[in-house]
Amino acid sequence: MTNNSAAYNLKFSPIVLKQIVLDVGMSQGAIATELGLKRPTINLVLNRGYIPSSIPDFQKRLEAIIAANPQAMQWLISRNLAPRDIWSALGRDMRNAVPAGAGMRSHASRRNNSRPISPGDPENITFNLEVEMISQEAMKYFKVFRNPFIDDIQKDSDIYMSDEHRYIEAAMLDAARHGGFLAVIGEVGSGKSVMRRKVVEQLRKDGDVIVIFPQMIDKTRVNASSICDAIIMDLSEQKPRIKLEQKTRQVHQLLLERAKQGFRAVLIIEEAHDLHTSTLKYLKRFYELEDGYRKLLGIILVGQVELKHLFNETTHIEMREVIRRIQTAEIRGLNGNIKHYLALKFKRIGAKVEDIFTDEALNALARRLTTQDRQNKTISHAYPLIVNNYTARAMNEAYEMGEKRVTEEVINRI
Repeated sequence: MTNNSAAYNLKFSPIVLKQIVLDVGMSQGAIATELGLKRPTINLVLNRGYIPSSIPDFQKRLEAIIAANPQAMQWLISRNLAPRDIWSALGRDMRNAVPAGAGMRSHASRRNNSRPISPGDPENITFNLEVEMISQEAMKYFKVFRNPFIDDIQKDSDIYMSDEHRYIEAAMLDAARHGGFLAVIGEVGSGKSVMRRKVVEQLRKDGDVIVIFPQMIDKTRVNASSICDAIIMDLSEQKPRIKLEQKTRQVHQLLLERAKQGFRAVLIIEEAHDLHTSTLKYLKRFYELEDGYRKLLGIILVGQVELKHLFNETTHIEMREVIRRIQTAEIRGLNGNIKHYLALKFKRIGAKVEDIFTDEALNALARRLTTQDRQNKTISHAYPLIVNNYTARAMNEAYEMGEKRVTEEVINRI
């Protein structure tokens, strides 16, 4: 064979070498570099027994690489095998195998190759939040001209909104306009910041609510004084007073003046899971600032699930005055909506998700990102960032396997 395209017509028949690479965490990319080849060529070797004719002594050179790897040799010796045996067929389907160690991709866990992926097994989920890129080769292969997940939100219509997202958006707008006290909680990559940006943009368009957004990067240092400073600076050109008592009076007076002018005010704090409990209790005091029966300040906290734990009264009894007044809204995974989410992302770049993914692949991805808690309640981990990473990884893998679309088998491999 003189080229890789012909190799893609070979039957899928993984060889022993593939199991070694997976089990000892060898990098296909590193092997390719040492041999002067590209990674997809090594993938063809592992999955289809392809022997590139451009390197006459290819088999001997690859056997030498294995012989020089102590872990690989230990793997072979423990099975009474030698480097020459790496070309033998495995004798069983390896499409569901995953690396045990660090190869080209980082995996948080390893599952038994013989059992199928199913809900309720957290070990099947890879929580690698480092952004994974779709390779240029894969983009050309699927006729995708730019990455659908890079710089992907330019306007409101670029944001995927499920019924749950719309409910949370409405809750945030209501808290801003009517002096509510709300915590929006979600995992890393769940889209909290996107929701915050959407709501802030809507409030600015409407023009009737002043958004107060503390700029302090280290939220562990946010306290009553710094919150007063943020309110004063975002509501006026005044200089914050020095003493906390004076600042508090200054804040109250400014909120009253803006209310008389027909404006509402909302304080939005991101990374709120880093706030100290003392600061959260101070926020309750800000929430209680009133003009008669009307609240003067809405408060929206945006944070990770650690914030939810702070609102557990059984473990944080000292927080009960806050817990009993704050409303919480949790952003959950996209399971049930993955296809619609990806359809929007690919539509933005002129592509159709059904041309790239089979329905079976999308269903497999949903299963892959689903677990069950101790009460057998279904938990979805299909957060946008994780779905984006899996999508990129699946497209790269499908390209390397020579699949016309991402299939269920491809999803099970990554």
